[in-house]
Amino acid sequence: MAKEIRFCVPVGEYYFLSPLSAFPIRMNVDGTDYVFPSVEHYYQAMKFYASDPRFNVILNTKNPDDARLLTKTPEYKVNRRMDFDKIKFDIMDKALVEKFKQNKRAAELLLSTGDAVLIKSCPVCYKCGFGEGSGTNRIGKTLMRIRNELKTKQL
Repeated sequence: MAKEIRFCVPVGEYYFLSPLSAFPIRMNVDGTDYVFPSVEHYYQAMKFYASDPRFNVILNTKNPDDARLLTKTPEYKVNRRMDFDKIKFDIMDKALVEKFKQNKRAAELLLSTGDAVLIKSCPVCYKCGFGEGSGTNRIGKTLMRIRNELKTKQL
């Protein structure tokens, strides 16, 4: 049986697997390039259009978990992108791919996991399908796909 690696928060040996880990990504949003401090920053900012002031507040929030928690506040729960729920998985997948394309050290660390089954074991992410339990472990599955693409030089 393949080894399992469970991860959630950006601490410990497998911190790099988390969207919260501090590997910056350059992403083009509405025709402008932005550097997001983490995948989580990008994901949370994409709940809004770049023209929305809340987008920049999230972009400039120092801690990725603070960026996530910010979007739970009443003023960040209203007037979001109407299509976010339809595109949220694509947003996360795209950001994870870029994390490992743009950060050589992150790619090396991902490859070092060998053939382990990667499981995002996080109690706050299962509802949206990113974690395990009633979720679908989308992030774990996406990371295993990216790892395979790195191995076969398709990424």
